[in-house]
This record gives sequence, C-alpha cells and structure tokens, in this order.
Amino acid sequence: MRKIAYILIGIVVITFAAALHYALPQVDVVRIVGTDVKRVDTKENATTEGSDASIHTTDVYYILTETSEGKPKNYRNEDAFIYGKFDSSNLHTRARSIAQNEENLVAVRHYGWRLPIFSMFANAVKVWEVEPGYRHMPIFNILFLSLLAWGIGYAVWKIRSFRQRLSDRHRD
Repeated sequence: MRKIAYILIGIVVITFAAALHYALPQVDVVRIVGTDVKRVDTKENATTEGSDASIHTTDVYYILTETSEGKPKNYRNEDAFIYGKFDSSNLHTRARSIAQNEENLVAVRHYGWRLPIFSMFANAVKVWEVEPGYRHMPIFNILFLSLLAWGIGYAVWKIRSFRQRLSDRHRD
C-alpha cells in the first residue's frame, strides 16, 4: 500500500514540476532571422439548432530565430492574459525591426514548450537586444520557487506537528 502511495505522490510531483516548467518564464539568447504572420481559421459551434458552425479567423504572429549554434528556435507571439501581455502586434513590430540588423542578439522571454509533433510553439512575452556573452539571471523564478519550497516545507511541518499532537492525545 505504501508503494502505491509513493507512486501517486511521485506522479503528482512530476505533474506539478512539468506545469511549473511550462508556466514559469524562461529566457533564450538568440538571433532573430525573421517574423511571420499566419491566418488561422477555427470553427465555432453554433448555439442555435439547425445553423452551421461559424468560422472565426485570427492572425497569429511568429518570431523566427536561431541559436548561436545555428539551430532554429521559433516562438509564437499571442496575447497572454496571465502574463499581462496585450501587445502582440507591438512585439511583432519590434522583433521585425531588430531582424533588419542580422548581427543583433536578443533575449526572448517566453513560456511554454516547443513540441514539433503537435505544431506547438513557446509564446514570446518580451524581446530585447543584448550584448554578446549575455547571461540571464532568472530572479523571478528563483524567488517564486524559493517561496513555493518554503510554503510546502511549512505545510509539511504543520501537518506533522498536528499529527504528533493527535497521536499524543490518543496515547494519553
């Protein structure tokens, strides 16, 4: 029975860690080689009976980059409510402007994963020019994960002390 509990706890921890890795911002230092806009049509279900599904068209921006080793690394550029990003068009224009100079290195703050099998791209949140040799220090991630670890540790300590008090009462 304990093995099953440990397996379930392990699955929960791995799932939580994957969700954090997906959601927390990351920064890549790359060179912008271009930008792209693709028109995407999605079908929306009709709310009334007998009517056909309507088609909703949106533009999706992409930032096309490559690493210093020459490997392609592409990002989508969509508004993200959770990050307070509502300026995809402005970010697209800035990326396009930086792409004019082929030697500029940029730091791209993004979240998400690039999964080619699902045509899934990380979402760019911010782009800024950097000097060669730039290394980003993820201060937000360090603080967030430290506070999260402290909170989990505190919760475990409180639960253990509660269980200890409960077992002391049963003994008395």
